[in-house]
Amino acid sequence: MEIWERMEFLRTELEKHNKLYYENDAPVISDFEYDAMLRELEDLEEKYPIYATPDSPTKHVGGRVNEKFSKVTHAVPMKSLGDIFSKEEVFEFTNRVRNTVGTDGLSVSVEYENGRLIRASTRGDGLVGEDITENARTIRNLPKSIDPSIPYLEVRGEVYMPFEVFLRVNEQAELQGEKTFANPRNAAAGSLRQLNAKVAAERQLSIFVFNIQAVRGREFSTHADTLRFLSDLGFEASPGFIECKTDEEIWNAIENIGESRGELSYGIDGAVIKVNEISLREILGETAKIPRWAIAYKYPPEEKQTRLLSVEVTVGRTGKLTPVAILDPVHLAGTTVSKATLNNEDFIREKDVHIGDMVVVRKAGEIIPEIVSVNADLRPEGAQPFKMPDVCPACGEKVFRKEGEAHIYCVNELCPAQTYRAMMHFASKDTMNIDGMGPGMINLLLDADLIHDVADIYALSEKKDQLSMLDRMGESSTANLLASIEESKHRPLSRLIAALGIRNVGVVAARSLAKAFGSMDQLKKATVLELAALPDFGMITAQCVADFFSKESNLALIEKLRSYGVNMTEETGEKSGTAFAGKIFVLTGTLSKYTRNEASELILAQGGTVSSSVSKNTSYVLAGESAGSKLTKAQSLGVTVISEDDFEKMLADASAGEDS
Repeated sequence: MEIWERMEFLRTELEKHNKLYYENDAPVISDFEYDAMLRELEDLEEKYPIYATPDSPTKHVGGRVNEKFSKVTHAVPMKSLGDIFSKEEVFEFTNRVRNTVGTDGLSVSVEYENGRLIRASTRGDGLVGEDITENARTIRNLPKSIDPSIPYLEVRGEVYMPFEVFLRVNEQAELQGEKTFANPRNAAAGSLRQLNAKVAAERQLSIFVFNIQAVRGREFSTHADTLRFLSDLGFEASPGFIECKTDEEIWNAIENIGESRGELSYGIDGAVIKVNEISLREILGETAKIPRWAIAYKYPPEEKQTRLLSVEVTVGRTGKLTPVAILDPVHLAGTTVSKATLNNEDFIREKDVHIGDMVVVRKAGEIIPEIVSVNADLRPEGAQPFKMPDVCPACGEKVFRKEGEAHIYCVNELCPAQTYRAMMHFASKDTMNIDGMGPGMINLLLDADLIHDVADIYALSEKKDQLSMLDRMGESSTANLLASIEESKHRPLSRLIAALGIRNVGVVAARSLAKAFGSMDQLKKATVLELAALPDFGMITAQCVADFFSKESNLALIEKLRSYGVNMTEETGEKSGTAFAGKIFVLTGTLSKYTRNEASELILAQGGTVSSSVSKNTSYVLAGESAGSKLTKAQSLGVTVISEDDFEKMLADASAGEDS
C-alpha cells in the first residue's frame, strides 16, 4: 500500500471510531488499538507533510455535538492530552518541559456561580459541548452547591460508572432482553447523554474532578493546591495524586498505579503527568489540540498465559448454554483470574480449544476475562478438543442449536438451572411487574424453599407467616409484596405471554399473539401455520410458540397460574379512525423520551402495529439515537423515517382527532 493510501485509510478509520466513541458511546476497538492508529498517523504526517490534511483527526478533539442537546461554548477549551506508551517517552516529556522552562470515562465541565451549580456540559469537540446539566445533578458525589463566597468556578472532571453498578446495569438489561453495554465507559457516557434525567439517576454515576478550568476570587500557584482546594469544597478530586520531583519518581508512580489499578472499583487505562507550577503552563503553551504541560501514559492491555483446566457449561434464563473456561489461577490487571468466557461453539472451534491447553488471557474492558488465543505448541499429548454437550448439564434434556445462530439451548422450559432467571424475568417491569420481587427476594424465597416455579409466587399469600419470618421481611414488607403480587394477577394476557419466556417471543410478539387470539385457551390451540401468518412472525418463531404449548409441563404451569386467579384474556377491541390504524411501526435506536415498550404501548393504544423487522409493508420507522441496520434498510426501501418529535406530533394529531 502506498504511503498516501495508508494515511487516508488511517484517517477514515479514526474518524469512524471517533464517531462510535464520542457520539454513539459504542466503540468497537480498544483505546490501545485506537491510540496506536493515531500515533501511526501522527508519525506519517510528520514524515510526509505533503500528504497531511487540515481536517485530520490528529488535529481535532472528540466528536460532534448531538443536536438533541443544547450547545455550550466552552470559555476554556477542553483539550485532549497527548499519549505516550513507554518509559523513554515519559523521560522525553519531562526533559522537554525542563528545556522549555529552564527545569477513562466521559470528560465534562461543571460551572458554579455564587456557590450554585448552574451548568454542566460534555467536552464535545473541545470548543462546543452538550448541555447535560439535569443529568449531572443526578451524579451522586458531585456537589450541588459549594462555598457561596466563590463568585465563579468551572471544574473539569471525568464521569464514570463503578464496576459494581456496571455489572448490575448489564444484568438487568439482559433480564429485560435489552442491549448490554460493552464496558463501564460506554455505560457512563450513554447514561449521561440520556435526555431523560431519571435514567441517568438510576445508573448511579460518579465523578472525579481533576482540573480548575476557571475561577474568580481565588489564586493558586500549583496544581496540587487546586486539588486540595477542590477537596475542601467537597469534590472528589484526583484521589491519590502524587507530587514527584524526579523522572524516576514519576516512573515509579506510574508503575505503582498500574500495579494497583485492578484493585480499584472503577476502570482506568492510564496515568496523567502534569506540570505542577501553574505559572509554567503559559510558558510551555499549547497546540490547537493538546497542552504541552500535560501528557497521558497509557497502559498496554495486560495478557497472561495460563493452563485451561476444564470447561463448565452454564444455563441461562432462555436455556442458552454458555461455556466457561476454568483456568489455573493467574494474576491479571490487578486481580486473580480463574475463569474466562468461551462465548459459544463457533468460538471454541475457531480457537481450536483443547482441555489442558496453554491459553493467552486478557481482560476485555478491564472487567470480563477472555481467551485471546491458544498456544498449540504447548498442547499436552493426548489433549482432547472440547465439545459442547448433547444434553443440558442441569436437567439432562436434549439440547439443540438454532439455525443461523451460534448458541445452543436446553429444550426444557422448566429446567432447574433456569428457575432463578425465569422468575426474575416473570416479575420484571415489562412483564408481570411485581414490585419487590427483585434478585434478593427471589434468592430468599428459593433458599427458603417457598417457591419452585413462577406459579408458586401466587401461593405466597397462603404462606404469609413463613414469608414474614424471612430476613429483612417484617409485617409491612410482607403486606406490600403480597399486594403487588395480587395486583399482577390482573395484567393483560400479553404481559403473561411475555413473562412465560417463550423462546423468540418478546414483548412485541406477545402483544401480537394476545391481540390475534384474545385468550390463552385460543392461543394454545393455534397451529404453526396460523402463528406464522401473523404480522412479523416467521416459521421459526411460530414453531417456538407451538413447541412451548406442546409440552405437558408448560400446560400444567399455565393451569396452575389460572388456579391462582391470573388473568388469561386480552381486550382485543381496536380503536379506529386514528392516524395509527392499519399502520406498521418499527422502532430502532435509543429513544430519549420513552422506553421502547412505552412507545409500543402508545402505538398499540392508537390501533397501530409494532414490528421488529423492516419490510416494504412497514409504514414508519421510529429512529432514535444510534439507529443501525434497520434505519439503513428503511432508507433503501423508501420507508418513512420519523423522529421522536414527529412521533409526538402524530400522537397529538391522533388525540385531537378523537376529541373532535
